[in-house]
Amino acid sequence: MGDTRGLTQDDMNLENIISFISNLSHLNAICILLKPNEAKLNIVLRSYFDRLLNFLGEAARENIVFCFTNTRSTFFSPGNTGPLLKKMLESCRINNIPYKKANTFCFDSEAFRYLVALTNQIEFDEYQKKEYQQSWT
Repeated sequence: MGDTRGLTQDDMNLENIISFISNLSHLNAICILLKPNEAKLNIVLRSYFDRLLNFLGEAARENIVFCFTNTRSTFFSPGNTGPLLKKMLESCRINNIPYKKANTFCFDSEAFRYLVALTNQIEFDEYQKKEYQQSWT
């Protein structure tokens, strides 16, 4: 959640997600995408997270995966968002939602963006190439 078009669009997005998954017979994973180093997790995230979990039920807790994007700047870690997320999970209506290494992934799309740029004949100097290579080595 956090659509730039506002809360009304967030509501529509959540309704679309719930509508779509209600037609599935099985759900393998629920991926929660977050940015690292957020100063605070806003009430909107908490509200939508709670609504989604209310729909999915307590059994969903074992299928939740936390995905942190843009993590190169935090050395591929959750950064400041990690402790905030842990605190939010501790106060959730559904108890014992795991937040551990096994269900937490940190990645950055910088290498992908670099490859797309190369495909579109965008040129880079040697310094830029070395910087981008850091994203996949």
